[in-house]
Amino acid sequence: MNKSIVKVSIIVPVYNLAHEVTHALDSILAQQDAPDFEVLVIDDHSTDTSFTVISEYAKQDPRIKVMTNTRGKGVAGARNTGFENAQGQWITFLDSDDSWEVNNLSTFIKAIAKNPSTDIFTADRYETIKPGQVERLTDFESVWQKYFSAANASGEYLRVDNPAQIFFDEGVLMRTGSGLIRKSLIEKVGYCDETLKAAVDMSWFFKLATQVDHIVYVPTPVMNYQHRSDSLTRNIPFGIYGVVAYKKMLTQDEFKAFTPQINKQVALWSLDSCYYYRKNKDKLKAIKAGFDAVYYDPSNSEYWKNFFAALSLR
Repeated sequence: MNKSIVKVSIIVPVYNLAHEVTHALDSILAQQDAPDFEVLVIDDHSTDTSFTVISEYAKQDPRIKVMTNTRGKGVAGARNTGFENAQGQWITFLDSDDSWEVNNLSTFIKAIAKNPSTDIFTADRYETIKPGQVERLTDFESVWQKYFSAANASGEYLRVDNPAQIFFDEGVLMRTGSGLIRKSLIEKVGYCDETLKAAVDMSWFFKLATQVDHIVYVPTPVMNYQHRSDSLTRNIPFGIYGVVAYKKMLTQDEFKAFTPQINKQVALWSLDSCYYYRKNKDKLKAIKAGFDAVYYDPSNSEYWKNFFAALSLR
């Protein structure tokens, strides 16, 4: 496939990250041997100088297009604004506090050429845990190790069949910023759920996975993800938001085949939430979370012990 006929739309949501977004945009503009691309930067009603910063970038490079939400819609709403305006055949993302390796786009274009029938590509990434500590995702994420270690060793693309089953049974083999999705698939599946405060990516990745028979893994780290101490899910356990996302899946037709797996996930993340509420002496919420755990997976004795511990909380 000639890279000149492939156009990629890169969606970058921004909210009050005026200083960090410069690194993200610089890393996009530094792409080597890249295809035709556009950068859709969506300012989600920032109150700092983010809009001014990204507008200056747009003045310097016509590939950068700035859009603004008239109210704060969250990361889901910002990405959806990008979807609505994207002109490329392929969609990818970069959060405004992360950065790409210089070979991100060229790596994916080569993968498309070798796998022209594939709608979803996923790749490895680096994660900056804290300053000076950078780890490769497949070196510490157990499910990624299981499925992708051999591909990393061989350097060959890996086709993963029936991804939805794997996602629900073991873990999601996609991450924001290190994947590429065909736009026609997004149009079929629909946009991100704006009612979710967190777990937005996970919920949407599940939807995408139910509509394809395979994904392809690219054994190359293509980005650097920053763990921010002030991020929403770093200060409040993911379980609190994960429970909301999984419960919503139980009401949606495309997920009915995975009801047993979803029930187990609701129970697991309810346990995580219960631990958090118990630690913070919030008895009523701890009891509610503990009850959810035993309701959705009553066979697990650990969940019952945790529920009774919540009941006895003083």
